[in-house]
Amino acid sequence: MKAFYYMKKYICRNWKLWVCGIFLPAFFSTATNIYFAGRLQNYVMMLTQPRTSFPDIVKMLSLSLPVLLLLSWIDNAGLCVFSLFLASTENELRYDFYKSLVRAPLKNLQQFSQGQLLTRYNTDIEQSAQIVSYDIFGVIYPLIVGTGYTAAVLLADVRIGFLMLLLGVIVILLNFLFMRRIKRVRLEILQAKESCTSNYNDAIKGKMSIRQYSAQTRMCDKIEAATQRLYQKECGAVRLETWKVLTSDAVANVCIYLLTPLACVMASRGYLSVAVVLFIHQLCRCFIMYTQNFAVAFIRYSEHSLSFSRIHSVMSLKNELTERDDNSCEKIPQNFDVTFENVCAAYGSHQILKNVSFTVSPGECIGIVGESGSGKSTLIKALMQLIDYQGEIRIGGQNCKNISLNLLRSCIAYSPEHNDIFPTTVFDNIRYGDFNATEDEMKHAAELAGIAASEEAFYRRNIGENGDRLSGGQRQRVSLARALLKKAPIYIFDEPTAALDADSESGILSTISMLKQQGKCILLITHKASTLHIADRILRIEDGKMYPV
Repeated sequence: MKAFYYMKKYICRNWKLWVCGIFLPAFFSTATNIYFAGRLQNYVMMLTQPRTSFPDIVKMLSLSLPVLLLLSWIDNAGLCVFSLFLASTENELRYDFYKSLVRAPLKNLQQFSQGQLLTRYNTDIEQSAQIVSYDIFGVIYPLIVGTGYTAAVLLADVRIGFLMLLLGVIVILLNFLFMRRIKRVRLEILQAKESCTSNYNDAIKGKMSIRQYSAQTRMCDKIEAATQRLYQKECGAVRLETWKVLTSDAVANVCIYLLTPLACVMASRGYLSVAVVLFIHQLCRCFIMYTQNFAVAFIRYSEHSLSFSRIHSVMSLKNELTERDDNSCEKIPQNFDVTFENVCAAYGSHQILKNVSFTVSPGECIGIVGESGSGKSTLIKALMQLIDYQGEIRIGGQNCKNISLNLLRSCIAYSPEHNDIFPTTVFDNIRYGDFNATEDEMKHAAELAGIAASEEAFYRRNIGENGDRLSGGQRQRVSLARALLKKAPIYIFDEPTAALDADSESGILSTISMLKQQGKCILLITHKASTLHIADRILRIEDGKMYPV
């Protein structure tokens, strides 16, 4: 019941919708069927009486119909309210899941592939929302309805009532026998869907390389294999569902079909009247049907709890913005240096940084070089507190681990190597540097990054998924403009001129020179010798250690 206890907070948020959606259909569906069965019984009794006239029958039907329509309308209104609750809960789950994603420490998110996260967002959230909606509905609704029907039938005939109750218990137990196997098959299907999503995502991200290297057949084979595995798992689910239909569902149908003939036999022996037989037939049929739904609700809960456990593994990740704020300082000096002292970092057993020590002073640009995988990006991630490390990194004399993340990152402007472009306009991408900046400030930052202020059409251009509608150099300038808009005391440029021509590179170097004059601390990671000319010192990372060049 862990899934329900966690999810019940969504009931508390919209408890009015939940109460109306659960209890209105249950009570009014029970009232509708019992009232209809009673009217049917009275109708048959009137027909068997010789003095009953046609106007009497019409009068009874005329009085019954509006009541039945009203009860049915309230029942349906409750179902509509319940649909609203489900939609609300699903949207809140999606928001909470997204909030957990963007606030979780990067090191914790790396355990999930993109395909896993997409599947959990698109599929598992939808399934989890049903725990506090249709799964509970499937339990409470049959309980209320079944109790009402059982009481009504017991009042009509105790023997039929007890037999109906016994058959209902048998139907429930048979359904529970399938619960564990259905849960296992459901988990296998979810894992197969994750594999399919990962392959589709690879095909989309690598669409140019797939064509360039004529890898279409290879990718199609991978996707076909993944979809074939998914198909096999779903076939297993169909086989299991078939066995359920042939066993527990068959018993439920036998109960429905035999109770009425049994009541007819008792009527032929004089134990029941025909009118009571019709009353029992109407309610017994509904009772067995809802009893079957009661058992199915528990099976569905066991399936949906799998989806819950998968999204909960993401939503339970710690919030990196608050997990250490209790001991964080909220103020650091305006004029400060950045100091690395004996910094070590590793990924698993692989040591990346080994006792790295150096200082960047205000107004100084440090060039950092090294082979791919030598630890340059790891160094930057450590400064921004994105990974765990040993040793100390200080800003203005304050240990970075004792500075709140919001304050720390507000002091750092970062232009990453791979740009982190969002699928919106160029203008909106630059705005991420400072959402409070004016349009003039944004255009000034763009000019410093080599984007002319007169290029209005370029600012309005939608850059597409992953910036596909921009060239590599244009994406780089957008990323640089975003960093420059932030106006931070520390700047990190990771390969800022890799995709730029000589004239554009010259403009960026002039901008870096201006930042130095303003007293900014600058870390410059690059492989281009022409870019390194702007650096005051050059440090090389080799075998995890830092050496002056």
